[in-house]
Amino acid sequence: MQFNEAQIQAIQHNKGPCMVIAGPGSGKTAVLTNRVRYLIDKQNVRPSDILVITFTRAAAVQMKSRFMELGGNNGAAVSFGTFHSVFFTILKTAYNYSAACIIKQSAQREFVRDQMCRLELEYDDESEAVDNVLSEISRVKGDSVSLSAYESMCIPPESFRIIYRAYDDFLIKKRFIDFDDMIIQCRELLSQREDYRNAWQDRYKYILVDEFQDINMSQFDVLRILSEKYRNLFVVGDDDQSIYGFRGASPDIMLNFDRYYNDVKRIALSVNYRSTGNIVLVARSVIEENEHRYGKNITTAGSQGEAVSIYEFNNLNDEKTFLSEKIKELNAQGIDYNDIAVLSRTNVVGDMYRSRIEADGIVCSNSTGKPDIYEHWIAKDILAYIRIASGSRDRAEFLRIINKPMRYITRSYLGNPVDMTRLKVMYAGNSDMLERLDKFMEDIKLIKNMSPFAAVNYIRKGIGYDNYIDDYIYEHKTNREALYNVFDELLHGASKYRSLQEWIGNIGKESIKDDCEVQDESRGVHFLTMHCSKGLEYKVVFVVDVCEGVIPYNKAVQDYQIEEERRLFYVAMTRAKEKLYLLYPKQRYNKDTTRSRFIEEILTARYPLLRTALHTP
Repeated sequence: MQFNEAQIQAIQHNKGPCMVIAGPGSGKTAVLTNRVRYLIDKQNVRPSDILVITFTRAAAVQMKSRFMELGGNNGAAVSFGTFHSVFFTILKTAYNYSAACIIKQSAQREFVRDQMCRLELEYDDESEAVDNVLSEISRVKGDSVSLSAYESMCIPPESFRIIYRAYDDFLIKKRFIDFDDMIIQCRELLSQREDYRNAWQDRYKYILVDEFQDINMSQFDVLRILSEKYRNLFVVGDDDQSIYGFRGASPDIMLNFDRYYNDVKRIALSVNYRSTGNIVLVARSVIEENEHRYGKNITTAGSQGEAVSIYEFNNLNDEKTFLSEKIKELNAQGIDYNDIAVLSRTNVVGDMYRSRIEADGIVCSNSTGKPDIYEHWIAKDILAYIRIASGSRDRAEFLRIINKPMRYITRSYLGNPVDMTRLKVMYAGNSDMLERLDKFMEDIKLIKNMSPFAAVNYIRKGIGYDNYIDDYIYEHKTNREALYNVFDELLHGASKYRSLQEWIGNIGKESIKDDCEVQDESRGVHFLTMHCSKGLEYKVVFVVDVCEGVIPYNKAVQDYQIEEERRLFYVAMTRAKEKLYLLYPKQRYNKDTTRSRFIEEILTARYPLLRTALHTP
C-alpha cells in the first residue's frame, strides 16, 4: 500500500505525544495498524507493551484483524480493546471483580422504571423516558458533574436526583458497577495507589486511541494517568466528526490537547480517498462555517465527479415518490441496492421513508434491525387498552392509559392489581369522577367483544385517544403525520386477525413490516440515522428532509448545538463515495418549511471547482 507524506509521518512517529487529525476517508485505520507494525518491526517495541483502544468491540476486533493481515508472527501480544474492557481489566486485578459484577442493561432499566413509577412521573413513551434518565445518569458520572447543580432535561430535577441517589445506593448494595463506574473507579485507583499506577504504566508503554473526538473527560483523565510515565500517547480523530455531545463527548478535549501536552506533534491527514471532489467541497463549504474547529484543507485523491444534487419538493409525498423512483433508476443503471443509503436526522423520519420504499417493492437491508411498530409508545398504549379489555388488571397497563385521554384519575389510587370497585370508593361523593370511571369501564366492556380492527378504531374515536394525540402534537410540536402513520400500520396489522386474543398472541412472532422477509436481510437499501452512519461508506447517499427544524434539529438553539448539528450533517455527506443527493420539501404536514441553512451555505460557497445542481419543481 502506498502512503502519502502525512500518513508516513504518523506511522513512523516514535516517542512522545502525537495527535493525528484524520479527515473522512483519510485512511486512519491503515495508519493505526501500520504504526503498530512499525513500532514492533522498526523500533523493537515489545508487542505486549502496546495498547490500542477503540470505542466499540466490533471496531477493536476489526482493527486487530487488519493488523494481523499485515503479517508477522510477533504481534499477537498487542492488546486491542474498548475503554470499558481495558478499564475493567485494571479493576479486576485490584478489586477481584468478575463479569457478574457488571450490572446488566435490563436490570438498569427495570430499576429506573420502578423508581419512575414510584414517583408517579408522567411520560408518554416509557422506554424513551427510561433511556433518557439513564443517559443523564451517565452524563453526570462521566462529566464529574455535581448532582446538586445538575438540572435534568427529561424529568423534574429533584425527581432525577432522587432516582440518581437510589440507583447509586442500589449498585453499592448489590455490589454492582456500571460502565461509568468502571471509568470513575479506575481513575480513583490509579490516582491513589502508586503501586497500581506504576504497574499499569509499565504494562502499556505505548497507547494508541482511535476516534479520539468521541472521548469524554473521565476517559481522558485515565488515559493521561496511564501514559504519564512514558508519554507515548498517540491519538487519532477528527474534531469535525464529534457528534456525541449527548454522551458527554466534546471536541474541546481534542482542540485543547496541546494544553496537556505542549510538546505534542500534530499531523493532519487531509486527503480524502473515499469521496469525489464535489462531495468533498460541498462538505467543506458547510463545516467551515463552524468557528470552533481546527482549520483543514481537505482534498480528494479521486476525480471531481458529478455535481452534488439538491432537490426541492412541494411536499413530503413528492419527496418520497422521487426517492423511490431514483433508487429504482440507479439500480437499473447497475448500482446494487446494498451500495445505497438513505440517511435521516431521526428514526421517525427514516421509518416513514422506509415504509414507502418497501411498499414500492425495493429491497431494504435489515443490518440495523427492522423497525417494529409494536415498540412505539402509541402501539403500547393501544395494546394496554386491549389487554385491560381482555381481563388484565396489571397496574403498569392502567398507568399507561388511565389519563389518555385525561380523566384526572390520581395514579397513587391505583393498586396492584387494580381494583375498580376500590377505585370508585376512593372517589365516593365525587359525581364527576364516578361518571368518568363508569364511562371507562363501559368502554372496556365494549372493546372486549370487538375485532382488533374495530377495537383500534373505537379506542381512537369512541374513547377519544385521537384527542389526546392532537393535544400531544400541539404541546410537543411533534409532526402529525409521523404519529398518525403508526395508527395506519397498527390497523394494517390488526386487520389480519379476527379476535383480540389471536392478535395479541401473535405479537412478537411476526413484524407488521415483514414485506422484505423473503429477501436476504443483510443486503438492500440501508436506512440509517445520521448518527448511526458514522464510520460507514456507500456509493450513493440520500439525505432526506434537509430543512430547518429537522436538519438542524429544532431543539438545537445555542451556538454550540448548531455547530454539533453542522458536524452531524458533515458526517452524513462524507459517507458518499460517488453520488450525493440532498432532498427537502417546501411543506411538511401541511405547514410551510424553509430549506436548511446548511443548504444555503452550500449554494453560496465560493469554490471554483464546486458543482451543484439545484432542482426545483
